[in-house]
Amino acid sequence: MGIRQSSPPREVSGLEEHLVPGQLVVSVSGRDRGKYYLVLDKTVNNMYLVADGEYRKVAGPKKKNIKHLSPLPQIDAEFSEKIKSGRKITDLDVRKALKGMLNVEG
Repeated sequence: MGIRQSSPPREVSGLEEHLVPGQLVVSVSGRDRGKYYLVLDKTVNNMYLVADGEYRKVAGPKKKNIKHLSPLPQIDAEFSEKIKSGRKITDLDVRKALKGMLNVEG
């Protein structure tokens, strides 16, 4: 057995301390590494509920530790407002928001 090398420390930014609903994040560890999600809500102990609307649906969002997420500056204002006002969020809403932000990004 070889020695397992740890990954280099990530830079901690103010964005990482507080994610907001509708914010674009990318998973940095786990089987879903490199996958883009939208933040739905915060739970306890720095855990966030995230969904992509395809594999991780709104009805069964992925629970991820903030340490395993890399926040991106994009926030879908319409999606965020919909969550904050308590209106129903659909998987289609999530997919549209992700598609819009990812097309602008790259």
